Parts: sequence; structure tokens; C-alpha cells
Amino acid sequence: MTSTTSTQQVPDLAAAQFAASLQIIGTMTVGGVFYGFMTVTAAMCFWSLLQTRQRWSSRQLALLLAYVGALWAAGTVMMGGISQGSINTFVYNGARALESPYAQAPAVGSTTLVVDTTWWIVRLLTDGMMLWRFKVIWSTSRLWRYLIVAPVLFYLSAALCGFLAAIVFSRRSVFNASDTTTHDLITSMFITSFALNLYVTVLVAGRLFAYRRRFRANWGSPHTKHYTSMGAMLVESYLILALFTIAFVVTYLLNSPAQYMAATVFGQMQITAPLLVMLRVSRGVAWGSTTPASVGSVVDRALGAHDLRGAQVGAS
Repeated sequence: MTSTTSTQQVPDLAAAQFAASLQIIGTMTVGGVFYGFMTVTAAMCFWSLLQTRQRWSSRQLALLLAYVGALWAAGTVMMGGISQGSINTFVYNGARALESPYAQAPAVGSTTLVVDTTWWIVRLLTDGMMLWRFKVIWSTSRLWRYLIVAPVLFYLSAALCGFLAAIVFSRRSVFNASDTTTHDLITSMFITSFALNLYVTVLVAGRLFAYRRRFRANWGSPHTKHYTSMGAMLVESYLILALFTIAFVVTYLLNSPAQYMAATVFGQMQITAPLLVMLRVSRGVAWGSTTPASVGSVVDRALGAHDLRGAQVGAS
């Protein structure tokens, strides 16, 4: 009888230890690496904005610096809160943390409220940057007024669901799957935010790729400063963030022990992604409202030069 009981308990204990180890390493080590990458990117943005401050008005420079600073501060608060939550769960309440082979939701308290609220603010800032870049890239199109409707609705839906989950129901942990109300709200927020990300990624990448093909056919391989390089498409379309979002949503919906590692990494990447775009903006190599006309002008000049050479060869 005793042998049977211990045999049944060992796999559960081993699974609980594995889940705890994955959660601790994921949130504090792997997450720390991505936090470092985010911090370096933010510092590069600050430096680049200050180096090119003559390109901006005082108000624009202050706004851009404030945006970068707000993202970095939010990422720092999130990382500190998640680390504190891990300490509370696995140090102060270590025995209870090994009762289940699943990922452990942090105890609800002031730390959880701060992390959840900060996460919601980061979503607002990141999704807001997506909308802005979408506007910049598509505003010259005749389809603009129709294409903007869906992302605005996605943004408002994600903002509302996040507000209800992080603020209104702040006494509940957003990672507690047994709390169906909060779980449904936070799931809705991530799905609508991902829908926005996917929508922007597809349309922005598609538009940049179309210009890339036109440029390459008439001028040659695009340079970074031609706005249509593969690096530009990767950064400006938010494809990297979409991939990390998929990884997090899958682990979250499956209640996998890896969800906290995915959440920590995703939390830092949703800050790093707009910072990478901001870095391109500060260096003057991001797609702007006048870029389509500039690319078109370059292509027209290339075609004109080609026709002129052809005429000269024919005359000779």
C-alpha cells in the first residue's frame, strides 16, 4: 500500500519540480537576458534621438524620448514584479508551490496588481505604435480609409479587455485559469491584440514587399536606407512580435509550465519590437509618409536614365 502510494506521488512531485524549475529559470534567467537586450535597445534609441535632435522640434523630441523612457520603465517594473512574484511563490511559499505539476499562479497582491497594470500599459503603447506605423505606411493609399477600421476596432477591444482584467478585476490573477472571468478577459485581450499584430504584419509586409519588387526590378538590390530591405520589412511589420505572441498564447491556453517563461520573454519583446522601429525612425531610415513618392522618384529616374542610354546607343 505504501509502495503504491509513493509510486503514484513520485511522478507528480517530479513534474511539480520540473514546472517550478522551468518557471524560475524562465522568468529570472531567460527573461533577464531579454530584459538586457531591451535595455540596450532603449539606450541606443535615446542616444540616436539625442544625436539627431536637430531633425526634430523640441516637442517631437520630448515626446519620442518620453515614449522610449516609458517603455523601458514599464519593462523594468514588469521584470522586477515578476521576479518578486517568483520569490514569493517558490521561496516564501515553497512547499505549496510543489503541490501541483502545473505552473503556479502568483499570489494576488500589490505586486500582481502592479505587474498586470504595467502589462496593460505596455500593450497600449505597443499596439498604439503599430497603429501609427500602419498609418504612416498606408496613409497614401486610396484604400487607407477602409483598411484602418479593423485595426482600430482590434485596438479598442484589446484595450477594454485589458482594462477589465488588470484594473477592474485586479484582485484576481490574470494567470489563474480557474478564475473563468479573468481568464476569458485576458484571453480575449491577447487574441484581439494578436489579431491586430497579424493584420498589421501582413499588410505592412505586403506593401513593403511590393515596393521592394518594384525597386529591385528597376534599380537593383535595395540598401537599408532604401526602406525596402528584408531587415526593414522584418522590423517594421512587427513579424518578430507576432512569432513571440504565438508562442505565448499557445503555452497560456494549454496551461503549460512554460507559460511564465513565454510570458516574461513576450513581455520584453513587446517592448523591444517598437523600440527597434523607433531606432529606425531616429536614424531616418524608417518608412515615412513621403517614402512612396521618394521610391517612385528613384525608380522613375532609373527608367529615364535607362531610356536615355538606349536612345544614345540607338543614335550612335
